[in-house]
Amino acid sequence: MATKRVVGAKHKRKKLAVQLLSMTFLIISCDLSINYVSQTLFLNPTVDISMKNQILISSLIIFTFCFYQCTSIKIDQEHLILFDFENGIDSSLIITEDASYELIENGNSTSLQISTGNDLTKPGVILKESPNEPWNLQGYYLVKADVTNTGDEDIQVEMFVGDDPDGLIKWYCSDYIDLKPNQKGTITVPLSWTKWVHEPQIDIVGMRGIPGHIKTDIDAIDEITFYSRYATQENQFEIHNVRAVERMEKRDTADFFPFIDEFGQYKHREWKDKINTQEDFKRQAKEETKDNLKNTPPDRNKFGGWSTGPQLESTGWFRTEKVEDKWWMVDPEGRLFWTTGMNCMASTAGLSGIQGRENYFEGLPNNDSPLAQFYDNGTWSSHGFYQDKIPFKAYQFYQSNLYKKYGDDWLQMYRQNIHNRLKSWGFNTIGFVSDNGATDMKQTPYVGTVWIRETPLIEGSSGYWGKFHDVFDPAFREAVRVSMESQNEGAGDPYCLGYFVDNELSWGDIGSLSEGTLKSPATQPAKIEFINDLKSKYSEIEKLNQIWGTSHTSWDALLNSTTPPLAEKAKTDLEKFYDKIATTYFRTIKEELNRIAPNQMYIGCRFAWANNYNTLKAAAEYCDVVSFNKYEYSVENVSMPKGIDKPIMIGEFHFGALDRGSLHVGVKAAKTQEHRGELFQDYIKGALENPQIVGAHWFQYLDEATSGREDGENYNVGFVSIADTPYSELIDGARKVTYPLYEIRYGKN
Repeated sequence: MATKRVVGAKHKRKKLAVQLLSMTFLIISCDLSINYVSQTLFLNPTVDISMKNQILISSLIIFTFCFYQCTSIKIDQEHLILFDFENGIDSSLIITEDASYELIENGNSTSLQISTGNDLTKPGVILKESPNEPWNLQGYYLVKADVTNTGDEDIQVEMFVGDDPDGLIKWYCSDYIDLKPNQKGTITVPLSWTKWVHEPQIDIVGMRGIPGHIKTDIDAIDEITFYSRYATQENQFEIHNVRAVERMEKRDTADFFPFIDEFGQYKHREWKDKINTQEDFKRQAKEETKDNLKNTPPDRNKFGGWSTGPQLESTGWFRTEKVEDKWWMVDPEGRLFWTTGMNCMASTAGLSGIQGRENYFEGLPNNDSPLAQFYDNGTWSSHGFYQDKIPFKAYQFYQSNLYKKYGDDWLQMYRQNIHNRLKSWGFNTIGFVSDNGATDMKQTPYVGTVWIRETPLIEGSSGYWGKFHDVFDPAFREAVRVSMESQNEGAGDPYCLGYFVDNELSWGDIGSLSEGTLKSPATQPAKIEFINDLKSKYSEIEKLNQIWGTSHTSWDALLNSTTPPLAEKAKTDLEKFYDKIATTYFRTIKEELNRIAPNQMYIGCRFAWANNYNTLKAAAEYCDVVSFNKYEYSVENVSMPKGIDKPIMIGEFHFGALDRGSLHVGVKAAKTQEHRGELFQDYIKGALENPQIVGAHWFQYLDEATSGREDGENYNVGFVSIADTPYSELIDGARKVTYPLYEIRYGKN
């Protein structure tokens, strides 16, 4: 394979020095030319007109060339080429992970073609900085790379800039792109939360999107990684022109604090519909009431089902049925139902910690103020500043704004407004983790929520939200039973579609939970169960050692060991026990749910990230609907594994923008509020075209607190702001697909 010197910062500095010398020469030349022109044209009357014109034209050419050269140097300073592959690449700077590579000539340019396998969830390559030519990314705002899908299947290509030891920060410094075969695109990763940055940097905590803050240690960035995201088959893509572009604007930190106003909004910007006075609340409420009254979707029954569509069997409960090769929900009256809903329709979703951050906030109420009732305590935080400070003092900014907007009856007004808004916006379901007072009003269908609490865990497991349940501990079933009995809102209510149980569990790759089990102590019930299974299969430890390539002296030695075997050698046994964990989990949940709510559907555990055949097969066996949280731009091609025909529901998706004072776009970015509406339309249209999908729920009803919720998330993900202001452009866009929803799904539109 051809090798090359990586084009990096040192090369750029040499080039810049040559350009500066050239510019100096040109300036001197220009100066001499100006003097010459002055002497010739104005001080020598013997020169005829034609000669004067020739001299003038020559001078203009020199001036234009000087200007171009000076401008090109300025532009060059705005770009730093990290890799362009034009002269090959040093193979010692490439690390492959279930992938191979080669240089491909494309006319006048050269790309690096990556061919990936599917043995790993993320196969790809790591491109390292040359130790002899280190990058200097200081001051650059964006890292970009051009990518082409040269394979035969749709692909997601993900780029990570650097390898920050904090997994959350590493995720912040990444993005991915969806590409169809032969499609080209550009992946862009910002290195700071805003294009302007504070100089010097200031310490702001408890927030993920931080104004003026650089995301990671810029000097530590020494690699760029490209993966085929969630690969299920072999893929191929090309990368080219990996570069840093645009300079960060530096700003003084003076007068920055406080930066959150009395309404919980970002203080240092103005935008459309920002709340600045109490009167703004009253004016917006009147405008919204008028808008909602004149906008109502047609052809809906009291459950939000399709009143003019086909009449199916009426059972008095929500259920699923396949109609003309498409899965549907069916409402209690026997009408076709496709669930469009919103998560977190709860006034408590606007809480933000203030303890240890008091100087961030302007106008927090005194203890004798009526607004003091909205001081609260934060009781959870899985990540970030407050993780080790529970409980911590907090403030309910959204509730406070509702009080300012509606007065003493704010809670009842808020609950009624949930139903009014959903109906006018074309939605028909109150989603996950919402206000029980609103669902008790029985005006809009809803989903039940159950968290399995106080459960025994597999100590050797790990995951973003924590360790996995030990489903073989007898205390697990008891914890499931107690959790369901204490969270049984909706049981026996025809308006309740069914129950989500748990959320975004850390299933990991196939076999990973088995490895976690073997990493656990000898007293772990799951480990005892696993070793008993192995004893039944192998009888003698020597037989297991021969297959696994291990040297355990006895079964007790294996029980007491916390070192898992090599996954490739123990693959069969690891996968089999992994299957057993998944099957036991879903069976236990289904059995206990049937005890308290036999007429409601089990709508799954809200799978996130990568999912494998084994877990989906187990879920399909026991769930009425299999749910996925899918943060993508399209779910048109999402499906259950081949051979499994089961309805799918999207539990979460969203798009966020930064044009209305928010500081973080969330998981999937939009450019503006209008663009959010366009992306919503595209997403729902794709879901409606998918024969397995029976609904999609948006995360979430209101924006997360600008100053961060308990774990620091501060995303622009709401249909309303933290000040209860509806995003009219998003709503107008949503109505374009929610109003004709049933005709689109059924095929009449």
